[in-house]
Amino acid sequence: MATTGRSPQPLTLLLCFSFFTLIVVLGQREVSPAPVSLSNVTDQFALLSFKSLVTKDPYNVLSNWNSNISFCDWNGVSCNRGSQRVVALNLSGKALEGTLSPYISNLSFLQFLDLTNDSFHGHLPIDFSLLPQLENLSIGKTNLEGLIPQTLSHCQGLQILSAQDNQFYGSIPEFIGNLLELKHINTYGNRLTGTIPVTFANLSKLEYLNIGQNHMHGNIPSELGSITGLTLFSVEMNNLTGTLPESLFNLSGLQTMSFLSNQLTGHLPKDAGRCLPNLQRLYLGANNFDGPFPPSFSNATSLQTLTAEDNEFSGSIPLEL
Repeated sequence: MATTGRSPQPLTLLLCFSFFTLIVVLGQREVSPAPVSLSNVTDQFALLSFKSLVTKDPYNVLSNWNSNISFCDWNGVSCNRGSQRVVALNLSGKALEGTLSPYISNLSFLQFLDLTNDSFHGHLPIDFSLLPQLENLSIGKTNLEGLIPQTLSHCQGLQILSAQDNQFYGSIPEFIGNLLELKHINTYGNRLTGTIPVTFANLSKLEYLNIGQNHMHGNIPSELGSITGLTLFSVEMNNLTGTLPESLFNLSGLQTMSFLSNQLTGHLPKDAGRCLPNLQRLYLGANNFDGPFPPSFSNATSLQTLTAEDNEFSGSIPLEL
């Protein structure tokens, strides 16, 4: 019985030695000069998940998205030099079609996402709370729909929000006005409702604000006159009412203002044109403005385009305009 009990020991020792050898070999591989970290694998998986939901790729943009080369060298992908993490995904104008993968949320170093002029139907499935470094979100003309995600409030460094010509609905969230690095907001041509957030007045770095061709109502907040860096302000083709705030006409950097096709009323401020030396385009048509057209617009010496038809202005527009 004793002899029978000892007989497996050499085999056991051999297995233990083999297992120890395997651990050593694997350990040597782990300390090789170019390790593949779990984070890199996460980024690669997120990109492959994105590719798997693309149903049309007419220019074969994603043809090199395979294991033959590093994902940092894939078309449209940029990585940082140090950790080889994805910081930019630019597939703008590639005519891609499909749906968006929620695994884009795992690209935690992402700063730049541009899918403009591609076609991704359905809602925006990205959890932006996982993308705190995002600075540029350009998803215009992509056929996306749904509400503007609340998780976007976590992108405190966001500078560009470009989502024009989609099917987003609901109101513009108040938190947009708390993204203090924003320079560019374009939600033109959606189905947005509600009122213009007063919190936009917090955006001291904002230069471009286009929320035209939606279904927004209410007044234009006078507080927006504090955004001194604005060069474009467009609220055209909404259902806005009330009078134009005088404060808007103090924004001397404005080059384009459009109030076209709303239900705005009242007189234009008497000194409306006095502080707009850079104004090139002014669209006032299809409203209910009345009273005389302010002669102060003769001071807007850069003015090239003026539309004021379909209103109730009295008198004539000064010839010098």
